[in-house]
Amino acid sequence: MAFDYGSIDLGLKNPFKLEGKVTAVRGLIESIAGISLLVIAAGSVKEDTTAGWILMVFGMLILAFGIRSLSSGIYATLKYFVGRNHPTSLAYNYSKSQASTAQEEQKEVAYTAQSLEEMLVGRKNSTFKEPNGFLSRLLHSLIPKLLFLPYPIRNVAQRLFGSWVSTLVALIAYGLVAFVSLSGFTGEAGELAFPVYSAILMFYVLFSWRSTGKPISRNAEKNIEALGTGALAKIISLSFILPIAIGLSMSWLMKEQHISKQEIDGWIEQLPSLHAGMYLIAIIVLATLSCAIAFIMIKARLNAVTPSAEVSELRENWQESVHPDEIFINLDNLVMANRRYKEVPNRVYRELDPKLQEQIEGKGGFKGEMIQEIQPKLHSIDLGKNFTLARLLALVSGNLLYIIALAFTVFLAYSFINIYHYVDAANISSFKQAFNNQHVIQFSELLMTSFHLLLIGILIKAFAQLLTNTAHLFFAEMQFESLLVYFKCEGTFTESKISTGTGIHDSTRSENTLVRSSITPWIIVSRVISTTFAATGMKNLEHPRHIMEMHKDEGQLQAIKKDVIAFLKDRESIASITSERDLGNASQIHQLNQQTRAIPTQQAIAKDDEEAAGYLRQEENLSPEPKG
Repeated sequence: MAFDYGSIDLGLKNPFKLEGKVTAVRGLIESIAGISLLVIAAGSVKEDTTAGWILMVFGMLILAFGIRSLSSGIYATLKYFVGRNHPTSLAYNYSKSQASTAQEEQKEVAYTAQSLEEMLVGRKNSTFKEPNGFLSRLLHSLIPKLLFLPYPIRNVAQRLFGSWVSTLVALIAYGLVAFVSLSGFTGEAGELAFPVYSAILMFYVLFSWRSTGKPISRNAEKNIEALGTGALAKIISLSFILPIAIGLSMSWLMKEQHISKQEIDGWIEQLPSLHAGMYLIAIIVLATLSCAIAFIMIKARLNAVTPSAEVSELRENWQESVHPDEIFINLDNLVMANRRYKEVPNRVYRELDPKLQEQIEGKGGFKGEMIQEIQPKLHSIDLGKNFTLARLLALVSGNLLYIIALAFTVFLAYSFINIYHYVDAANISSFKQAFNNQHVIQFSELLMTSFHLLLIGILIKAFAQLLTNTAHLFFAEMQFESLLVYFKCEGTFTESKISTGTGIHDSTRSENTLVRSSITPWIIVSRVISTTFAATGMKNLEHPRHIMEMHKDEGQLQAIKKDVIAFLKDRESIASITSERDLGNASQIHQLNQQTRAIPTQQAIAKDDEEAAGYLRQEENLSPEPKG
């Protein structure tokens, strides 16, 4: 959406400044660590070339991630460029003054004009979609008000719940595997393969939580993710099938290769332990703490939910002497235009296109409708001190975990150097030589140390990502308040003529066609609270905006009615002269007519007598003489 500058500020500020500052500090620390490794690598490359190159590779990677974090943090603190066309419209905007903007935001609108009409007339909110999947329905049954939260927050809650269910089911499956393996169903090999199952469980739980911490995609703003039981059914099925298959395969292999259980036990005892149980405990502890912080924020957001779907409605019948077109013109150009917020044009979701159906003898019908939204204004939401502290804690702790993961990454670089030094000192030239009886213990310990450092880094970074993304989600939510108006008008009209000034002595005459209309308006007004999730960059507020609340607004409804009625009552049905010059000309004509008719009374009487005498003489001359 293009940035349209206006001198009147809409009051939309950057919500990411605090988050950007913390992220920039983390990026600065990462960049310093990367530069330090590069400096150390440059100093040691002459004495130890391989170690120098290892440090250089890690330093470049750390520096790249640090610069990315630093730049994104600084970017988030910069000025928020918000024009007069933000935020995104609810539906396609047919306003002629925002035609170019409407084309750009067309893919981001969340509703259609038809769906908005259904919501207003039907007193319903189609934003709240039912959950999809068994686990999703279970979660919404446990927390019913979760249905009324924005889609991204609902998806985060579902992800956290799904990860906990997956973790519990995996632990139950692990117990089933232990029962099948250790009870003899898989032979002697079942006991030998049991540590493998522990490692599989640990990796599954780890990567399950790692996927939960991934950022919520923008597609999640438009719908609810499905959360079913398909994956859980696979886990339970594999918990029975996998140990039997692996156990029987290992038993066959041991029989074919003539390897005894005691030989395998002796070889396994020489290898360092993976400590899968410790990792599981660490995952559960970090998951519990992270989810506790997220739950505080979600609970605070739940407490602020008021899922009302109410509207104010007016249905009346008016009998007025007005042409139907003038009703719609007045409503659009005066009544609705006077309600603009900071002179920003209203959002037009259904254009006012009145239709007149003229019939014979000056009769006919008319109808027209429109849907408009007043420019949304920022609606502040106070979720309490606990929410603010939890959001800050999630942000800071997540970035601290990133720095801790950075430290383990540096340790990993030096562990690779230790492996290289051992291989170089022992003159190991092949994997077979590295795992012979002479080097297997020490070399495997070095490898396991590096593997532990890698796993710890992945584990810590997974929950760092979970915390920072959750905090970012609650920083990004912005709410707006606006007035949504639906107007529908139908009726009939009759034309008649009225004339004035038709007297014998009138000098001016006015003929008018009077239109008598029977008007049946249906006006629905709702004060809506909508929400969107902002971002940094060019598309800061160009994302779907969803209606969360619909409230009555009787004051605005009565004000609209008052304005329309005032216009109807103040109209003139008979044309008159309003120009001063025309009034002067008409007055002169009237005076001339009066002078023409103003003959003195005595002269008129004498004239009448003369006319009567002449008539009598004429009668006498025409009458015959009497005979003698």
